[in-house]
Amino acid sequence: MKKLATLFVLIVALSVMSFAQNRWNFAGYFPDSTFAKRGSGVHGLAVDPAGKIWVQWFGNTDSIQDATSGLFKPCRALYVFNPNGTQASFSPIKTIVVGGVRDTLYNSNRGLKADHQGNILVSSFDALYRVNYQTGAGMNKVLPQANNTLTAVAADTLGEIFAAKVLTGTGPIQIFASNFSSLGNVVDTSLGFSRTIEVSKNGNDVYFPAYTLHRILRYHSDFGSFGPYVVGPNDTLFKGFDCESMAWNQTRTRLWASAGSAADRPNRYPGAATNYSINTWYAWNPANGTITDSLKWKYYNTDSANTRPRGVALSPDGLTAYVGCFGASSYPSLEKFTFGPSSVEPDLSVIPTAFTLSQNYPNPFNPSTEIKFTLTKSGFVTLKVYNMLGQEVATLVNEDLGVGGYTSHFDAAKLSSGTYMYRLTANGQSISKKMMLVK
Repeated sequence: MKKLATLFVLIVALSVMSFAQNRWNFAGYFPDSTFAKRGSGVHGLAVDPAGKIWVQWFGNTDSIQDATSGLFKPCRALYVFNPNGTQASFSPIKTIVVGGVRDTLYNSNRGLKADHQGNILVSSFDALYRVNYQTGAGMNKVLPQANNTLTAVAADTLGEIFAAKVLTGTGPIQIFASNFSSLGNVVDTSLGFSRTIEVSKNGNDVYFPAYTLHRILRYHSDFGSFGPYVVGPNDTLFKGFDCESMAWNQTRTRLWASAGSAADRPNRYPGAATNYSINTWYAWNPANGTITDSLKWKYYNTDSANTRPRGVALSPDGLTAYVGCFGASSYPSLEKFTFGPSSVEPDLSVIPTAFTLSQNYPNPFNPSTEIKFTLTKSGFVTLKVYNMLGQEVATLVNEDLGVGGYTSHFDAAKLSSGTYMYRLTANGQSISKKMMLVK
């Protein structure tokens, strides 16, 4: 019996270690730090079946010559990138032609989603377009609520499309068939200012993040778009959670949703004891209502309420995530993360008694070294390396970690000899130490 118990503990420990070593790792700004710094930040993201990344920046990003005056006027282009960061042959898209009518994208960008066949649903002010993901050609257009700004829309696997307006309290949540004809409403009046919407693959559950009500509402219908949709006693989700972007993983088993500027303020929703971290995307399992994964915006002012998470999309294999933030005109607003082995490993033999950062070993080193630290409280942790000018040269840890001991591996093969500083930050505390690279 004792051997079985020991074996069970070992299996659990190995399982925890295996899970902890596979995380979302920051893979840089996309497509690069210069291009991603534009248009007041990202306002729409989608990935098509070929893995191309479709991006809307909110503000003007390009210009187009006016056919009447001959003058160049600013426009809000739609950009399409290959996974390697190069632009698709038809990118940028400045105009969309549907039924022989050419529309220039002058109006505000409001969101992107892929439909049931991978074509891209484009919200541009009050107009909804479908664009062919292979060619960039326009396919359909509808004005769900004329002169009212749209949210990003959603599509189920039947091709039905669900659309809502941004402003609160006066407009319906609408349903359209795959040919953009009307199928009626989910509800006649939506609740709460919103930026996006999502729907389950069968259309039975519509997820509406009521931003100003600090929750996500789930409208359920046993008969899908035939209705009626109702919000049941267990359909008020993520209480205290200010969400502005949502997207499914490729199997539609996890709904990714962003926690915005008031994510961890229980007073925003009385009685809600939340522990969400702002500017973080959480993966939620609708089958059992649990959070299964998360990734956090990497940029240094990540906890600024002015950095608002407005876009999320995953690659077809689910191993790459693209996230975007609004309010980012002065810094890159589109980031890329890859899922895989982390640079930090848990040490299950350590029982932490304090928040500590050890001296790296070996020190001096060439070209790699290990840095150990302990946490007595779970939370979001960063471990960064700086040169003596205070410039960041490496981010070793940038993720949520639990209580315990950890070891991070630092490879400085691309750096020059000299003294560097490394800083551990968690739960409002920081510790810094110096190390020396000698080549």
